[in-house]
Amino acid sequence: MNDTRNAKKEKNQHIQVFVRVRPINQSEKFGKSISVLELPTNKEVVVHERIQGSHSKKFTFDKVFGPASKQIDVYNAVVNPLLDEVLAGYNCTVFAYGQTGTGKTFTMEGVSNDPSLHWQSDTTAGIIPRALSHLFDELRLLESQEYTVRVSFLELYEDATRKGSVIIHGLEEVTVHNKNEVYKILEKGSEKRQTAATLMNAHSSRSHTVFSITIHIKENNVDGEELLKTGKLNLVDLAGSENVGRSGAVDRRAREAGNINQSLLTLGRVITALVERAPHIPYRESKLTRLLQESLGGRTKTSIIATVSPASINLEETLSTLDYAHRAKNITNRPEINQKLSKRALLKEYTEEIERLRRDLLAARERNGVYLAHENYNEMQTLIENQTREIEEKIAHIKVLKETMDAKEEIFNDLEEEHVAQTNYLHKTEEQLECTTHILKSTEALLQMTEREKEEQCHIVEKHVSAEKQLLSQAQTLLDVADAATIDVNKLQDKIYYKRQLEQENEHISHQFRSNISKQFQDMENNVTVNTRGFIDFCTSMNSNIDSQMELFKKDIHALIYHMSNDIVNKQKLATDEIMNNIHNSYKHYHEWLDTEMAHSSDMTQHERKSLNDISLKLTSKVNDLIEVNNMEIVKNLRRLNDNVSQKFDELLAYTNESTRQLCNNKLQERDNLHKNIDMIRQNVQTIRQGDDKIMEDQERFKKSFESLWLQFNKLNENMNENYSTACATLNHVNEVCSSTTNDILNNCQKTVESSETLQQEIQNGINILKNDVVSNTEKNWTLAEQIVKHSRNLTNELQIDLNNHCDVLVRNELHVESNTTQMKQKLKKDDSSSIESIKNMYDTLVQRSHDHKKLAEELKEKNLQMSIELNDKLASQSKHSSVWNDKTLTEMHLIQEKIGKFLEDLRHDTPTGLTPARKEYQYPRHLIATSPHERIIQRFRETRNYLECSDDEETILVNNNSPKKKCPNAN
Repeated sequence: MNDTRNAKKEKNQHIQVFVRVRPINQSEKFGKSISVLELPTNKEVVVHERIQGSHSKKFTFDKVFGPASKQIDVYNAVVNPLLDEVLAGYNCTVFAYGQTGTGKTFTMEGVSNDPSLHWQSDTTAGIIPRALSHLFDELRLLESQEYTVRVSFLELYEDATRKGSVIIHGLEEVTVHNKNEVYKILEKGSEKRQTAATLMNAHSSRSHTVFSITIHIKENNVDGEELLKTGKLNLVDLAGSENVGRSGAVDRRAREAGNINQSLLTLGRVITALVERAPHIPYRESKLTRLLQESLGGRTKTSIIATVSPASINLEETLSTLDYAHRAKNITNRPEINQKLSKRALLKEYTEEIERLRRDLLAARERNGVYLAHENYNEMQTLIENQTREIEEKIAHIKVLKETMDAKEEIFNDLEEEHVAQTNYLHKTEEQLECTTHILKSTEALLQMTEREKEEQCHIVEKHVSAEKQLLSQAQTLLDVADAATIDVNKLQDKIYYKRQLEQENEHISHQFRSNISKQFQDMENNVTVNTRGFIDFCTSMNSNIDSQMELFKKDIHALIYHMSNDIVNKQKLATDEIMNNIHNSYKHYHEWLDTEMAHSSDMTQHERKSLNDISLKLTSKVNDLIEVNNMEIVKNLRRLNDNVSQKFDELLAYTNESTRQLCNNKLQERDNLHKNIDMIRQNVQTIRQGDDKIMEDQERFKKSFESLWLQFNKLNENMNENYSTACATLNHVNEVCSSTTNDILNNCQKTVESSETLQQEIQNGINILKNDVVSNTEKNWTLAEQIVKHSRNLTNELQIDLNNHCDVLVRNELHVESNTTQMKQKLKKDDSSSIESIKNMYDTLVQRSHDHKKLAEELKEKNLQMSIELNDKLASQSKHSSVWNDKTLTEMHLIQEKIGKFLEDLRHDTPTGLTPARKEYQYPRHLIATSPHERIIQRFRETRNYLECSDDEETILVNNNSPKKKCPNAN
């Protein structure tokens, strides 16, 4: 259903009509013409037919462009939508119509077309160049399709009509490829166009122009057949209609104007016939209407741009143009898409055209002279007959017009004679009227003077009566205001008495509450002082206990370090000395043995003695190095162990002192916070007392000041409410401070317990670290001792290897050396055993001392644990005491809060009775009226009278001027 409705709507479309109003030009301004057009909306035009009258006409169009509209605005509204229709295969027409000089050519062609500017940015380009530029931009986007653009520029000058099809001899369609070629064609056609200067327009167009754009786009259907889609856009610039009398056209220009008006008149008749749905449409009466036949009521989408002038001098032409455009809006077209021609059909059409031209050519070749085809000859004969018939009709029409003119001239002469006779009679009647008027004026002057004096006296009496009435009204108003003020004052006195009693009762209740609350706060202050002193004593005793325990702990640590250092160092030194003595003794014995052997082996060669001496020196250096290195390593390990133990105990002692100091500082800080809270409570109580004193002072000032009664009463009420709110807020703040103080004490007690546990844990960690260091250093010393034994064995092995290497050299002394060597091995083995025994003894001593030190550390741990338990017990006792004191304080605070609530309930409030008068301004006359002096009253009355007489005189003059015309028929 919707598709059917849309199809019907698409099938029948009204012509779109647009109106463009140009600005007033200089010649119209010099002629003092004003604008008679009004544009209330963008679709309405209102024409005021009279300058100061209310008579106007309103026309409605598709869109109206005001004097400030731009070329691009007109193009976007009128032509831009039509380009898509043209590319879709429709025929579209846009033509401009209007009075000469209203901007038709400027709208269609523009001025100074610049190819370098884009069509959207060029401000002076008209519809034709802008449409071509836009068209090429759109076609450029169709890259995959082939297209051709052909243009033709037709001028219709000295319009002549004939029947038959419209064949324009010499009209050529030129194929264009870009906008530059279009601009050249448009410029060339504009230069050849007939223009002339008239009084209405310096460059008046004397002909119609039709700029046609034909677009062929090749496309393929589903079967692959090539089809040609055709779209056409006609841009028509009509010559302007003009008034020959106003334009100053004579001779040839007058004939041009007649032909222009004739073609436009035919166009108007065609539009009227289309609107009235007449059976015959006179398209063939003009070439213009014949060319526009498809655009008017045909299959073309048409838009009309009506250009008008807003000047009052062109009112008739403007009304005619608007009426013409408004009628054209009712024309209905039936747009249809052009049939897509196949390649075969297009070739057939071209073949038929070629065949027709061939027949004409053949007819001309067969005979001498000028020969035409039979069809062309018949058409020419028909044209001649029609023209002859039309000439005869025109001659008959001229004769009828001449006879009518003679009859009109005879009637005009008769009327002129009658007019002269009536004029003479009128002059005589006017002379009699002047004499009678003079007598009447003198009588009227005397009568007016008498009436004026009477009216002045009556006016004075009226003024006195009016003043007396106003004075009586003012007096009654003053009496009413005085009664109302008296009643309000009595009510205010009652309100003041009630307020005074209420304040006295509240003052008594306030004194009782002040004494009770002061006593309660004094008790709380004493309790806080007692508990604070007890807490300070507890902190002091805790501090002294911790200091004494730390001194004992420090002494035990120093004793432990001293014993550990002395025992380990002394035992190590003794063992080292013993090892060194054993090694020196072995070395001395071995040296003596070598000397003995050297004495017994004097027969050995010098070379062998040197080798033995090298072995001796090598062995001596290695033994000395071994002793020195081992001795230094053992001493370093012992010193490192001593330093680590001292450092760990110093760190443990510093941490214990820091924890004790932090605990004491926390307790002192809690005491300071408690004192601050007590001071704050005292300040809040003092603030409440000051507020009560201020209320009393305000009440005293209230009694002394009655003139500012309402201001003081409102201020007193606000102060009472403010002090009440302040007292409530202060007491709530006191409650919050007490709760915060209790929470802080509990948190600090909890932190103290946690700190003592942390301290105990740190001491245990320090002892464990110390134990680990002792065990680690003991293992290092044992490893060092094993390395000494290993080096000694390596030394023995090296000596054995050196001796074996020289066995071959000492073969002759083998028996003697073998026995001595055996003795030396036994001696060295004995020395090694003694050294190993000494090292084992030293290790056993170190292990024994380590166990002693561990036992001492365990005893210190037990003492610290006992001290921590005692400290926790004392802190728990103090925490319990603080909780009891906190509960007691909270109980007292709740009692205070209940007393405050009772105090607030006992206070009596000022309950509004609704009888107290509100502040208001009494309305009564501030100045009593008085009657003006008689001279001023008479002067004003005379001025008013003179003004009315002037108005009456003007009306009398108008009546006198009209009266003779009314008496003319009676004279006859």
